[in-house]
Amino acid sequence: MNCAFGTLKKSYFKFSKKCDIIKIRKAGIKMKQDNIQAVNISESIPNNKTPKKAILIIGIIIILALIVGLTVFAIIKNNQNDDETVPIEKSEYWISDNSLEAFDLYFLQSENGKQNKVYSPLSIKYALEMLKEGAKGDSKAQILSVIGTYEAKKYTDSKNMSFANALFIKDTYKKSIKRKYKNKLTDKYNAVVKTDSFAAPDTVNSWISDKTLGLINNLFDDVSQEEILLINALAIDMEWEEKFILSPSVGIWTEYYHEKFYWRGDWDVVPHSFKDINEEVSGMEIIASFNNYDIVKELGEENIRQTVTNAYMEYLKKYPYRKFGESLFLNSEIVGLSDDEIMEKYLDRYIKEINSNYKAEDKTTDFSLYIDDNVKVFAKDLKEYDGTTLQYVGIMPTAEELDSYINKATADEISNIIGNLKELKAENFKDGVVTKITGFIPKFKFEYKLDLMKDLKNLGVTNVFESGKANLTNISSDKSLYINDAIHKSNIEFTQEGIKASAVTEAGGAGAAGGFDYIYDVPVEEIDLTFDKPYMFIIRDKNSGEIWFVGTVYNPLLYSEDTTKYVSDY
Repeated sequence: MNCAFGTLKKSYFKFSKKCDIIKIRKAGIKMKQDNIQAVNISESIPNNKTPKKAILIIGIIIILALIVGLTVFAIIKNNQNDDETVPIEKSEYWISDNSLEAFDLYFLQSENGKQNKVYSPLSIKYALEMLKEGAKGDSKAQILSVIGTYEAKKYTDSKNMSFANALFIKDTYKKSIKRKYKNKLTDKYNAVVKTDSFAAPDTVNSWISDKTLGLINNLFDDVSQEEILLINALAIDMEWEEKFILSPSVGIWTEYYHEKFYWRGDWDVVPHSFKDINEEVSGMEIIASFNNYDIVKELGEENIRQTVTNAYMEYLKKYPYRKFGESLFLNSEIVGLSDDEIMEKYLDRYIKEINSNYKAEDKTTDFSLYIDDNVKVFAKDLKEYDGTTLQYVGIMPTAEELDSYINKATADEISNIIGNLKELKAENFKDGVVTKITGFIPKFKFEYKLDLMKDLKNLGVTNVFESGKANLTNISSDKSLYINDAIHKSNIEFTQEGIKASAVTEAGGAGAAGGFDYIYDVPVEEIDLTFDKPYMFIIRDKNSGEIWFVGTVYNPLLYSEDTTKYVSDY
């Protein structure tokens, strides 16, 4: 079975599609799974008896400033009792709310290999939530030991965000589905309930395509063997909150008291080295500066006036053929003025301009950052849609290797980092200096398949995967249902598509004119925000704290379809 994906050609941080699907079909029927996340629930077949119903959970994630998610559950028979009084023991990964918790990082730590990876905690939580509604007894208790008091946040369905749930039931199987379960899905998850012959996949595929903004098309080749499809579809198309600024040519980026920052900025991406990668990777440059150096206060206005006057007199000695004032103003500006009046007029302008530079801010785009002895952090917002703002947070350890950092990282530590992100405001940077920030953020694109069943079993969610122990009788009167497999596959694309990273701002401190200019040396503190070694990232709902995606970048890859060219000789 193939899952086809599309690409939006807009300026955005491109996520990829994300789908979680739970499929119910006959046991013993295997389906090839390509580009999908799948949980396959099949029944045991004792004594060569005819196979009964099976459950298949399939999910796909594609991160794209457009995120698509799809979840499908399916069901089979078991002999678990219906006791609802089983005690619940809290797992160390117990989820209490929508904020970043140990559960969100668990899969990163559980599969901590040195490779690119991405997964969606939100997708997995939602799948567990919907599975919980259909479980009873020990099966439900094990899910609750992890899902805890978590309640999936409802997202608004709109042009830029699609968030939908559906229960598709085969016509011949609809009487087996409990009305209470259908009502709970409708009331709690806003799910639609549909019946279909499943003779062809058109109805299901059409719904999925619509709810994933057309990114997932023709997901199913055949659904004739399925009994139930419980689907959660999520798609978000979001552009950057603030685009990068395009510069028409190489030039001066900014200038404070003649501290000139030259940089190249007239192409979309630039090459850069990356640890353990033999060839250069491409990405976007970022630059910002903040002037917290009050030169007039530090040096004194009278001292500055005298220093600049003396410098101008020395200039005239070097160029004796120049008339007093002609290198400072146009002739029309100083007609009838004495030399002293001309000098005073120039000094007034000089002082005004260097005063105006104090607290000045310049940047190529808006972002936040955090740096300490252990990590560098870059964060950038996507546009808000219907009250939802997603934020990309990249965390690069500098004191140790990424795998070592991940093993020791806690939700509290990372939450503290996020809470201490600095916005690009002069007040957030050191007084008495000009702060210059330069950095490089790589493009990347990759996919990853999470061993979800193994990871969930390690969390203590085991019964639903075992025939004879699984109890999913809140879904159907059919009592021999269990989940045979769980696979979570993701794809992420981070690109400059439509984003132009450059700017030209001239904020001259001396107000030079006609050839004379006096340059003051100023204290400059440089901050390097270059991401040139493996790092992890989080994509979060900035308002609720909900974690949408988590991943690692060990090898930023260029796209085979990328037609962007960059210049390597500057």
